Amino acid sequence: MHADPNLQHDLMQIRAAISLLEQTRAYLSLPMPNSDPAYWKARLKTALDTRSHDALADQLATELCRRIDRMEHAASIKH
Repeated sequence: MHADPNLQHDLMQIRAAISLLEQTRAYLSLPMPNSDPAYWKARLKTALDTRSHDALADQLATELCRRIDRMEHAASIKH
């Protein structure tokens, strides 16, 4: 089964957002919903739950979940 092209697009957007967040989160002065790793985890789950996906999309989603989990863990240590 091939991944939905819209899913591929969403995964690339989520990956870019996570990369940016990983680089800039420490410098953000105002908390925003889209600066919360939980927002991106929920968005990733929604994208995967509503579209067909293949092994490559699953692999990317797993990588993104790990990165989000690391950000959440780092945030919990700071507080």
